[in-house]
Amino acid sequence: MSKVWRWCLDLNIWYGAFLAKPKLQGHEGSACQFLVNIAANGKCDLAKVDLIISFGMLNRLYAAFIRHGIPEELVRFHIDLIQTYATLGPSLTLGGTGILPLNDLEDRHVLETALAGKADLLITLNHQDFLTKEVSPILPEYHYLYQAPNHRMQIVHPFLLCSWFRQTSPFLDPENLSFPINSP
Repeated sequence: MSKVWRWCLDLNIWYGAFLAKPKLQGHEGSACQFLVNIAANGKCDLAKVDLIISFGMLNRLYAAFIRHGIPEELVRFHIDLIQTYATLGPSLTLGGTGILPLNDLEDRHVLETALAGKADLLITLNHQDFLTKEVSPILPEYHYLYQAPNHRMQIVHPFLLCSWFRQTSPFLDPENLSFPINSP
């Protein structure tokens, strides 16, 4: 397993995985939980997975948990756990440059973190917030391609990504870590 995928999980993925925990909602095996587990383990069946995240993203996630009434001790534990996951691969401390044309500051920071960390995948439940002139649809509502002069990244809905994992072939090519339907 010498290949490496660089993943940036949007805040809604972390939040969804947290809320789906059996003690909170009684759910187990959600798409968000599955993907967070891969990021936590730093690997999947196809490749090593490096987590791309910033302290700014963690601060925003912390604030969202607190805003929704999650006890601070539990929030701090969860944020510390995510920081531990990030030590398996690149751990970025980006502040965001604010130059991307997104209205939502939180989403702008997530996109800037993903791009600065050279993420292969930005996994999000709200792709609409990431649509810029550099983004073209592959499968509307679920899969987009962000193409800039110096980087190419896929924006993928977690349900679709989980579906690809269940059907590993022909959708995922571990040799070049790209999705054939997205090849230039």
